[in-house]
Amino acid sequence: MRKIWLELRWQIVIGLWLASIFGAGAFMLSDNVQPYEYDAEHSYIVPSTAHDGEQITVMWKLKKINRICPGSNHRVLFDPKTHVILASYDPTQAAVAESIKDGYLNRTFLLPREVLPRGQNIGYRATVCYICNPLQRIFPLCVTTPELFFRLE
Repeated sequence: MRKIWLELRWQIVIGLWLASIFGAGAFMLSDNVQPYEYDAEHSYIVPSTAHDGEQITVMWKLKKINRICPGSNHRVLFDPKTHVILASYDPTQAAVAESIKDGYLNRTFLLPREVLPRGQNIGYRATVCYICNPLQRIFPLCVTTPELFFRLE
């Protein structure tokens, strides 16, 4: 009876260990809730009419804040008619809790000089990749923001 118990005990220990490993892996694989839900209807760019080299601020209205996760933010400016990318910015750190004020996430950056076509609308969007659990260091949770527009004079 003692021998059976010793063998059974190791099987239980190994079974619990495997269950915890696979359970944690399954949880991390199914963890796909984006940290923020953007409200494009109430989001805007300040100023709505900009000039070359000017600083603009994207004011994202957040519908829901699920959690705060580290990650990176890759922004592009594009032509709304042809969807050609006019400017691509180096990745920056994803938003931290301090950059969210009154339900708005503010992102400020400079426009390039003498590259963008004047007298027309310019589109803005970002792809934000979050790392909310260890598995997402390999397979990050990437979200593309809605497109916002401003005019360049």
